[in-house]
Amino acid sequence: MTGGGGVSLSASWVARKQRSYDELTCVHGVLWWLQSNPDLGGVSQLVRAAPGEKPQVHTPLGVSIGGWLHAYGGGSYAVGPGAQWIVSAEDSKVYQVSPDTAPRCVVPGDDGFLYGDLHVAQDRLLAVRGTDNGDQIVEIHPEHEDVRVLVSSSGFLAAPRLRGGRLAYVEWDADRMPWDASRLVVADSAAIGKSGTVVAGGGEESVVQPIWGPDGELYFLSDRTGWWNLYRWDGVLRPVAPMEADCAPALWEAGYSSYAFLPDGAVVLTVHDGFRTRLITIGADGLRTELDTGLTSLKPYIVTLGSKVAVIGSSSVSAPAVCVIDPANGTVAQWTESSLMADQDPQLVSMPTVREARSGGSAVRYLLHLPSGGKLPAPLLVRAHPGPTAEVPMRLDWTVQYFVSQGFAVAEVAYRGSTGQGRAFRQALYGHWGQYDVEDCQAVASQLLADGIALPGAIFLSGTSAGGYTALQAACFGGLFTAATAVSAIIDPVRWATTAPRFQRPHAAILRGPAGPVRAEDVRIPVLLIHGMADDIAPVSDAQLLAEGLSVRSADHEALFLDSVGHYLSSPVGLTAALEDELQFYRRFIPATG
Repeated sequence: MTGGGGVSLSASWVARKQRSYDELTCVHGVLWWLQSNPDLGGVSQLVRAAPGEKPQVHTPLGVSIGGWLHAYGGGSYAVGPGAQWIVSAEDSKVYQVSPDTAPRCVVPGDDGFLYGDLHVAQDRLLAVRGTDNGDQIVEIHPEHEDVRVLVSSSGFLAAPRLRGGRLAYVEWDADRMPWDASRLVVADSAAIGKSGTVVAGGGEESVVQPIWGPDGELYFLSDRTGWWNLYRWDGVLRPVAPMEADCAPALWEAGYSSYAFLPDGAVVLTVHDGFRTRLITIGADGLRTELDTGLTSLKPYIVTLGSKVAVIGSSSVSAPAVCVIDPANGTVAQWTESSLMADQDPQLVSMPTVREARSGGSAVRYLLHLPSGGKLPAPLLVRAHPGPTAEVPMRLDWTVQYFVSQGFAVAEVAYRGSTGQGRAFRQALYGHWGQYDVEDCQAVASQLLADGIALPGAIFLSGTSAGGYTALQAACFGGLFTAATAVSAIIDPVRWATTAPRFQRPHAAILRGPAGPVRAEDVRIPVLLIHGMADDIAPVSDAQLLAEGLSVRSADHEALFLDSVGHYLSSPVGLTAALEDELQFYRRFIPATG
């Protein structure tokens, strides 16, 4: 089946297009970022690029970057005077690296800590390290392979930022998530073990991304109004740009930076609406100006390169790339490769639209991609994003385009619990996981069926991780959906609250509700289970037990368990197998006339 006369994308081609860019920084006029390499199985490499020069990989072949601090890592490298340090994906320790020499570990290799959130300030290398017993902010002395503990906590710590003798950092308790309750603390960096001053935050406020500004004031993002907005502090707390919009994502990883400072005193800042991300400047006079760049999705790594702004940006027809923007005229210069759908075949371009459906008495929005060729009604694939504290970015997603090219309409649902729509919306799923998210996905499918877009009898739901739980609960509810696919799915929220990484256990506890675990005897429609055998986030044993239970019942199901694959299907081999199986699974149910 092809998309209405268009060219069908192959799963292997799509899997090799999954190049990602992350953790963009600028040091002394040079850009650095992490870049995945599909040719090496998806390993993450450190890349350096000076203006006018071709980007160059700065880590030896075979070295992969990215640790497991707080389960999801982040802040995985730092650049200092004459040296670079990374967190190794192999053991989550800190290593000094160069392109031509073997990495050298600069922390005790047997200390039991996982490292991340690296940051260089005043020629000092700072990091956060953690165990199941708590976190520490440390200063690393690379030449001695030694560390000095600055702050200790039985909870969590993030974003150590040093200026003069003052250390700013974020902390939150062990039984909370940073997007629910966190505190911004300023302490004397020399007063080890002494409590600092809480600048902002508390039980009903999330504070993230502290940065010492060029004016000496401390800037940060807080949702004290229900929206993550920018503030500054110099002894007195002041809003910089109040608005009813989120200017930051949930703190899943360390190292985010959703704003930066321009030489003329202006601040450049991201603004989200749950789908699109805009870039605005806020002048010293408070005047706001939106930069018209054509980009609709920006990762939370905003840096300045002289008077220009560097971002990892994408749009509906271009995959993420490192771009440099001139705020004076909005021109965008691309520093890395980014595939345009139009370069392949104009018929393959599926420009999404933002639509609304009514669910639970309120509007739930979603991105709708119509099938290549425009043939309607079409098989419908409803996608529930992972998280569930995440958003639906408006950018070229090769997995979506794969199904679009095969003749599917695809709806990506920003169900209750999603980010980018304020604190109340992202907390709406608490205690109702497996209910409200399912209702919202059903409402979208029902509307598209009524509108003549969805083909009756060929309406599918897929989800990954937390979205996989949504898909499986929908399979238990039955009704509208024909079949469901669950990738790296959470199966039992109660058990997951004990097996999840320490960082995520409070999230598991507050999300779970009456829906409970997915039981084989409750599944009413065919399901496809895809799971990595090395998944350390969602236990593969739960998926295996569910598959066994479905076999005992002789229930219609398929299962694909992938060796040496973790929570993310990042390797081309694993992703190819998953996409091919998912497509063949749906094809079993599509009427011959479809």
